[in-house]
Amino acid sequence: MSMDHRSKKQVTITTGPIYVPPINIFVPNDKLIVTLKNPTHKKLQATVTLGLCPSPDSSPSPCAGGGYVNNSVQTFEVNETDIHLGTFKVDPMTCLRIERTFDNFELFDSVIRITATGDFEICKDSCQPICGLLEISSVVGFSGSFGGPFATAIPAEMTALYQAYYTSSGVLGTDEQTHVRYAEYVLCDTHCPCDSDSDSSSSSSSSSSDGHY
Repeated sequence: MSMDHRSKKQVTITTGPIYVPPINIFVPNDKLIVTLKNPTHKKLQATVTLGLCPSPDSSPSPCAGGGYVNNSVQTFEVNETDIHLGTFKVDPMTCLRIERTFDNFELFDSVIRITATGDFEICKDSCQPICGLLEISSVVGFSGSFGGPFATAIPAEMTALYQAYYTSSGVLGTDEQTHVRYAEYVLCDTHCPCDSDSDSSSSSSSSSSDGHY
């Protein structure tokens, strides 16, 4: 007999779509950081997936402006690719950082979506993620790796500063508009605990009404 997420505490939550600008001030956005926090005294687990819709411009460049007409509406349809970041066991009272650095123009003018399935707590009244089990947040930033043609766009006086502080982990700067806090994640599961009562009520009311036909 299968168990739903309310029984085994496995729920799926998502950031929804996030637009990643090509450049963060004057440096490229090229690294994603997802943070899992386990505030409990037991080991918890989550599987994290990145959905990536690349730029509709197949050959982006720092100076590409594209043609447009004032007051026009443009649409760009791009297929999404799912990237499995992994299944992670998070030890008690620890933070686990999941980092991925992207090459070339993978994050250039893209749309991303973080989805996590695991030991998250959901409020039964609001269906919103709450504290009690795992917590998650995500952000995009500049890694300091100086890859791609953007290196020449970095002022010379800043290059030494970046190189002095560059490490293999973390970012030198985050793009705040890509920051998704735990409170901003939403539940994906259609079998939300707060919907169960209304579903049963509607089904029972329809059953009773059927009996009067």
